[in-house]
Amino acid sequence: MKKVSLIFILTMAIAAFANAQATRTWVSGVGDDVNPCSRTAPCKTFAGAISKTATGGIINCLDPGGFGAVTITKAITLDCTGTLGSVLSSGVQGIIINAPTTANVVLRDLDINGAGTTLGTNGVNVLQAGTVHLFNVHIANYSGQGVETTNSSNQISVFLDHCQILNISGAGVLAASTGTGTTLLTVANSFISNNSKGIDVESANSSAQVSNTVLSKNSSDGFKVGPGTSGGALESCNISFNGNGVNVLTAGGTVRLARNTIHANFTNGISGAGSTQCFGSNVITGNIGNNNCSNPNQAQQ
Repeated sequence: MKKVSLIFILTMAIAAFANAQATRTWVSGVGDDVNPCSRTAPCKTFAGAISKTATGGIINCLDPGGFGAVTITKAITLDCTGTLGSVLSSGVQGIIINAPTTANVVLRDLDINGAGTTLGTNGVNVLQAGTVHLFNVHIANYSGQGVETTNSSNQISVFLDHCQILNISGAGVLAASTGTGTTLLTVANSFISNNSKGIDVESANSSAQVSNTVLSKNSSDGFKVGPGTSGGALESCNISFNGNGVNVLTAGGTVRLARNTIHANFTNGISGAGSTQCFGSNVITGNIGNNNCSNPNQAQQ
C-alpha cells in the first residue's frame, strides 16, 4: 500500500512539474530564479528560465540585463527584441546547443561576449540540433570560435542574419562537423571582422551560402573551404583586408562567386588548390597576390 501511495505521489509531482512549464517565460535584470518566470515574477537567468519553459516555447527579456551562459537541450527561442539582453561568459562558452536532431532553436537580439580576465572559449557551440537561427546576434571576444558546429552525426542547418562577429581568436563562423555530421550554413547581411578566419567550412560534405556580408580584417582568410568535398557560394559580399580573401584549400573543393568585391587582401585575393568559379560581375583587384578565379565562367572585372 505504501509503495502504491509513493508511486501515486511521484506521478502527480511529475505531472505538476510538466504542467508548470509555460510556453512563454520571462527573464529580468532584477528577477530571481526561484520565481515561476512569469511576466510579473520573472527569472534572473536563461538557465533558470529554461527548465520552466515548455519545449518549443519562448524566453523573452523583460528589461536590460546579463542573463548568463546557458545550455539549450530542446527546441526553444531566446528573444530579447526591444531591450538589451546579453550573455557574458568569461572563461566558458556562451551558449551550448545540444538538442534533439528535430529541434529548432532561435536566438534573437542578443549580445554574447566572452570578455574578462580569461576570455570565453566559444560564443555559440552547436553540438546537435535540427536548425539554429541567429537574428541580430552580436558575438565578440572569444578565444575559440564565434559560432561553431561540432556535431558528429546528422545534418545541422545554421542561419545567421544581421549578425556581427568580432575579435575572435579562431573563426567567426566554423563548420566543424565530424564523422557523419554535416553543416549547411547560410549567412546574410552580416559583418564578420577582426578574427583569425571569417567563415571556415572545415567539415567534409558541408557547405556555406553567404550573401550581402562583409568579411574584413580577418588575419588568415576571409572565407575558407577546407576538405575537397566541401564548398560554398558567395554573392554580393565585400571581402577586403584579410590574409587571403577566398581560400579553397584542397583540390575538389569548389566556391562559386557572383557580384562580390574582393579587394586589398594582403596575401591573395583567390587562393588554394580547389576551384573558384566566377559568375556575374565580380571585382577582384588590388590584392597583393593572385587576383584570378581558377574557372572564370564569366570574366571578373
